[in-house]
Amino acid sequence: MSLMENSNSQVVIDDQLQHFIETETKKHQFQGLVHELTGLCWEVCMDKPSLRLESKVHKCLVNCVGRFIDTTNYIANRIERVASSLPSESENME
Repeated sequence: MSLMENSNSQVVIDDQLQHFIETETKKHQFQGLVHELTGLCWEVCMDKPSLRLESKVHKCLVNCVGRFIDTTNYIANRIERVASSLPSESENME
């Protein structure tokens, strides 16, 4: 194997590793978000534990989760719009 072939295979491995790390990071962030959401909505909606989930508690949990997801999506979209409107680093160097 020549040095050039080794370098190219290293780049492919580095790209795959980077993709894997990004994917795992996103999974971890999602799990953290779900955990935070569960705790927040539980505290807001649950008056007292019971054997069955009352309809008002169920409705509160559904609404809480819906609002949380809507807000998260809005913030993510807003950040994406702001980031796309900023000049890139390569444009700044020119």
